[in-house]
Amino acid sequence: MKTTIKKWGINGEGIAYIKGKPVFIDGAIPGELVEFSVAEEKEKYEIGKLENVIQPSNLRHSRPCQVQECQGCSLMHVNYKGQCKMKEAILKQTLAKYAGYTKKIAPIIKNERVLGYRNSCKLPVKMVDQVIRIGMYQNRSNQFVPLPRCIVHQKNLEIVRQEIESLMNQFHLKEYDSKTKTGIRTLVLKEFEEKVQVIFVTGDMDLEESFIQEVSQLKPVGSIWQSIKTDSSIDIFGKTMRHLAKDKDMKIHLHQYTLNLLPRSFYQLNTRQAVVLYDYVQSLVRPCRFIVEAYSGIGAMSLMVSSKAKRVLGIEVIEDAVINANQNARNNHLEHVSFVCDDAANAFLKIRDKVECLIVDPPRSGLDSSMRQAILKKKPSQLIYISCNPSTLAKNLKELKQVYHIVSVQPFDMFSQTQHVETVCLLEKKK
Repeated sequence: MKTTIKKWGINGEGIAYIKGKPVFIDGAIPGELVEFSVAEEKEKYEIGKLENVIQPSNLRHSRPCQVQECQGCSLMHVNYKGQCKMKEAILKQTLAKYAGYTKKIAPIIKNERVLGYRNSCKLPVKMVDQVIRIGMYQNRSNQFVPLPRCIVHQKNLEIVRQEIESLMNQFHLKEYDSKTKTGIRTLVLKEFEEKVQVIFVTGDMDLEESFIQEVSQLKPVGSIWQSIKTDSSIDIFGKTMRHLAKDKDMKIHLHQYTLNLLPRSFYQLNTRQAVVLYDYVQSLVRPCRFIVEAYSGIGAMSLMVSSKAKRVLGIEVIEDAVINANQNARNNHLEHVSFVCDDAANAFLKIRDKVECLIVDPPRSGLDSSMRQAILKKKPSQLIYISCNPSTLAKNLKELKQVYHIVSVQPFDMFSQTQHVETVCLLEKKK
């Protein structure tokens, strides 16, 4: 069948309409005339498979990566100008649809490095033709795709990933077996300042000393850990963490601040663009007495805004991150900055002092009901919402608009080649 693509979908796919019914087609761009077949037929929509592009968009270009099967980069076939247009359009449409916001949205702040920017990966390990491979699962499937090379990973991260895959085969390691509860499940890598932290997520087993020795001799490797995971929870790591070799944590320099990062702790996946985002947020904060940051991670944002207040409190539920954050505050001689390990809403409601500025950077699921209600109850005069999901941002804003008005919306391209967009939204309490 032939059709013309009308608009973008939130996952980077093109959307056409056949007899009023939307058809989602991966790899298609608005304005293109394409041939497609129906892969899945649902009551209210269809999933189409792109067969041929008859009239290509001027936003289409040749994919710089030829591993199409992994489907990790949904916009790899779109030039960078087109990617930014897509993200601005999706954010604008979503805010209008769910939050009723139709005012100006600032132009997206572009990524300085559109390839080789990602500082972290969490990749499953599988046996393929009796060879151990590191790869990804295709979207909406259990189909494993080995990754010979990933061009969005930072250079040393990708070098170490390939070398470790080779070493795993040299030492005849196997994928995780749910019956014996042994084997390698996932490889987690993080690169900061040209050093790579390696975390092997395994079953209940010991890794050979000689294997660890070989990994530690890889030049970029600065830290090696093992996480024992035998359950089926969604947490990538198990409860047991073993430090195997080299440094326990990684160091990140953020302007004049030095931060430590333990394996369970999270940091933005694009190191360069994270600094740009932090600088922007810091510029929004008005000088005040008390700032609270919810979902504070290792405390980078709290440290960045520390000069704006007499007291800064960070709230984070991951214990390792809180340990890091308090250590980072002490190491940088910021006695007025501290962090607590707790649920965001629970800790926020416990605060007795007046909070003048609240910064939130929740997961993709957005603010849960308890946190939304806590914000509406305590009503900090300034609210800065950092979001990685336009849909949950817009739905949360609809509720927060009972007390707040939206001052500005600033998108950032943190994850080039993908559909994801980061947004900083400034809200102020209505008078």
